[in-house]
Amino acid sequence: MTRALPWIIALLISLTANGVMTGLVLHQLVGGPRIGTVLPHEGHGPPPRGEWRGEGRGFNIRAFIHNLPDEQREIARQRFEQDREAIRQLMIDARAAQLAAEQALSATPYDAVEAADALNQLRDRRFAIESAFEAIVLDVVAEMPPEQRLQALAAGRSGPPRHGRGRHGADGPGTPPGGGF
Repeated sequence: MTRALPWIIALLISLTANGVMTGLVLHQLVGGPRIGTVLPHEGHGPPPRGEWRGEGRGFNIRAFIHNLPDEQREIARQRFEQDREAIRQLMIDARAAQLAAEQALSATPYDAVEAADALNQLRDRRFAIESAFEAIVLDVVAEMPPEQRLQALAAGRSGPPRHGRGRHGADGPGTPPGGGF
């Protein structure tokens, strides 16, 4: 064995690692398929693309409410205030379920049934939160004319403007009038 052999092996490992990282970055940049679209969760199809998902960003409730007419925005404020404690408790429950799932997944010895049950509980808790928000959205848009409803929903799908992603305080860029919902 020559003195250069360890350096040659280290060089080959480094080149391989750089090649893999370059491939991952290029895959991300060119929009290659994600694992969730190739192998969707059992019972669920691939996530929707394009218009309804806002190119993968999901629904932004703040942008939706910001684009509501004043009357509907006030209804939304009242409903969020009315359901605040229930939604808060749902979020606390979801956090507890997340911690339980993390513990079940990292337990030694590993119990697949317990881990699956913990993940199902987490999914149920997240679904409960989404359902609570959806109920408020449905109440708010019930009496709106179709044009206004579509405008607010489109804003929710596209999310806040890029300059409004940070925290700027009351009435700063990206903050609805009044500093909140």
